[in-house]
Amino acid sequence: MCPVHGKIREVKWRALELKSRTGGFAMKRGTAAIVLGASIMALNGCASLPAVQPPMANALAGTSWRLVSIDYGQGRRSGLTPPQQARHTLTFNRDGTMSLSLDCNRGNADWSAGPLQAGNGTLRIGQIASTRALCPDPTFGEAMASDLPSAMGFTLLPGRKGLTIMTGHAVFALASADIGLPGGDALVPGTDYHATAQVPCGMKGGQPASRCFAGVKRNWGTDGTALVEVTKPDGFKRAIFFRGTTPYGADSGEADGSAGWQFSVTRRGDQNEIRFGPESYIIVDALVSGG
Repeated sequence: MCPVHGKIREVKWRALELKSRTGGFAMKRGTAAIVLGASIMALNGCASLPAVQPPMANALAGTSWRLVSIDYGQGRRSGLTPPQQARHTLTFNRDGTMSLSLDCNRGNADWSAGPLQAGNGTLRIGQIASTRALCPDPTFGEAMASDLPSAMGFTLLPGRKGLTIMTGHAVFALASADIGLPGGDALVPGTDYHATAQVPCGMKGGQPASRCFAGVKRNWGTDGTALVEVTKPDGFKRAIFFRGTTPYGADSGEADGSAGWQFSVTRRGDQNEIRFGPESYIIVDALVSGG
């Protein structure tokens, strides 16, 4: 309700009081003009009030982030190098799901956030389901998987350049994946990949006759290794590891039955045909190296 409506009611009440004192309809013209003028002024005052802007909701939807540091307090802070940042990422999908790179593992969860007010908001992250590969130290994937589900709130920097997630155990500082890694390649906007492409793929023992979205993270490992992440038709992702342009393995786990699958590569010109169990992929050198 307009805050001046009460003033209008007060003016009308005084008009009725004057009306009764002057004997019904004998109100003077001057008095009626005053009453009418006061009502118009009140209405104009209401119209001139600025509209109240609603708080920004779903500010995180559709954004991707890379982990920069974890602070446990009392001087216990771990900072990540650029290659480590590229391996520890999370994306807030618009459908309420979250996709995570947990170093050499992959994870997913559901999430929801309260409206953004003054740069702050509440945040809930569900339990994270992930693959179970043993990543070499230093790794921060297990900390992400165990601590992020206790998230309580977040702070978003202007322009979505930085994100801080407060959990019951630590403070996670993240940088936008839209901003290139320090000293590294520029990233494809809205992703944590240095390049993306549609690659031939096949599932369930079939030939690679379909197309799957793939993205590459160059210098993913401290030794310069790269990671190509392929999104399969069922929405799940398969990570394939490269030394130079030579693939040497893929992530596997009990969850999708891929533990123990055989990995093989056939080289043809400037591309590799990769077979991992019943899955097949063709990946060209240019995607991996950028050449």
